[in-house]
Amino acid sequence: MYHHIKGTLVHKYPAEAVIDTGGVGYQISISLNTFDKLPEAGNQAKLLTYLHVKEDIMHLFGFASDKERKVFKILIGISGIGPKLALTVLSHMAPEDLEQAVANQDMTMLTAISGVGKKTAERLLVELKGKIAEAVVEGLPTIKGQGAGISDPVIEAMMSLGLNYAEAKSAVEKAKAKLGEKAPVEQLIREALKGK
Repeated sequence: MYHHIKGTLVHKYPAEAVIDTGGVGYQISISLNTFDKLPEAGNQAKLLTYLHVKEDIMHLFGFASDKERKVFKILIGISGIGPKLALTVLSHMAPEDLEQAVANQDMTMLTAISGVGKKTAERLLVELKGKIAEAVVEGLPTIKGQGAGISDPVIEAMMSLGLNYAEAKSAVEKAKAKLGEKAPVEQLIREALKGK
């Protein structure tokens, strides 16, 4: 729904920023990494955004980089990882550092994060293996071992409609199985939506 917000930075705190654009102040949750990259209040600022909708709650998250937003989307697609914990993870380490921790299977780095216990750290190491490196380097991950993989634009479109990564991936896999790998993106999106 919102790709980015650009305007005057009204104020910033370590976990939150308010950007005024067109007379509307947007309250946006941010990581410490994004906080460090924002200018001082009163200056122009731009944040890439992700709108998380759950039941009757709408929560806007902001990111200084596309990498950070992509990793955030992958994190919230993991069972047991909500947006607040995903933001906490990204406050403790940049996407590249998280990728390094996963590559090295470094549980100590992950369990040092507030709210991440041993079981959650183990789940992160398993679930992120292979996915995060592709997100950091190229963008949204593709599914390995499935020929050309899942088309990123289709997954991106499904996620923009409110699905997390795991849900989008599952829906797109079913659509591809029915329509074929080379079906047009629009048809794949329509088919994937039917299953939701």
